[in-house]
Amino acid sequence: MAPDSRALAEGVAASLALVARRFAAMPDVPGAQVHVLFAQLYRCTTLSWLSALEEAEAPDLAYRTIVHFYTAYEEGVLACRTLPLAQVPRPWRKYHWLARRLTMRAPMTLLVLLVSLAARAHVRHDLGPAIRAAEADCLACEGGARDGSVLYGPRSDRTFMEAARTFVSLFEDHPSRWRRFWLAQCDRGLLALGPVWLGTFQGWRRASHDDAHPESY
Repeated sequence: MAPDSRALAEGVAASLALVARRFAAMPDVPGAQVHVLFAQLYRCTTLSWLSALEEAEAPDLAYRTIVHFYTAYEEGVLACRTLPLAQVPRPWRKYHWLARRLTMRAPMTLLVLLVSLAARAHVRHDLGPAIRAAEADCLACEGGARDGSVLYGPRSDRTFMEAARTFVSLFEDHPSRWRRFWLAQCDRGLLALGPVWLGTFQGWRRASHDDAHPESY
């Protein structure tokens, strides 16, 4: 493994922490502070992956994927907040359309929908190209080492579950008792409906990979 690949991936988590703080400091007007939600979920997921990869035998491809994945986030979210919607990458348009209409005081159903749209855009459409770019890095630097098995299967399910529950726990001290109640229900729902939403995530991940690797058929 290249000595700096994990460091670069850890740098992504640090960058996401800065992004989340920047969004959190914005005024709560439509299309501003609300972006903090996906930034926080994305950081939780990245940290969860970094922890899981400590036990992986060949994690370099995954580390490099994390780096390229963040570049896609920069291009799909950070660079597009104020662009005309027609100039936003197509997979991210629904997310930006909704974000520009919401504040952090919006109904929880809409905030959950916003985060779900971001997760789908990033996983379904950005992941495959990120893996492909990471594979190219590995081919150039290591003569072909590109074990991608770590990116799928039970390990990834545990990683996503941990990240989702950590994300929900960030808001457990919300000043609204009503929101704290519904957040508790969300946490229970994540566990009870794990096979459903984790299966959906795996489907998005594999479809994104297949789209970026048509020669695998």
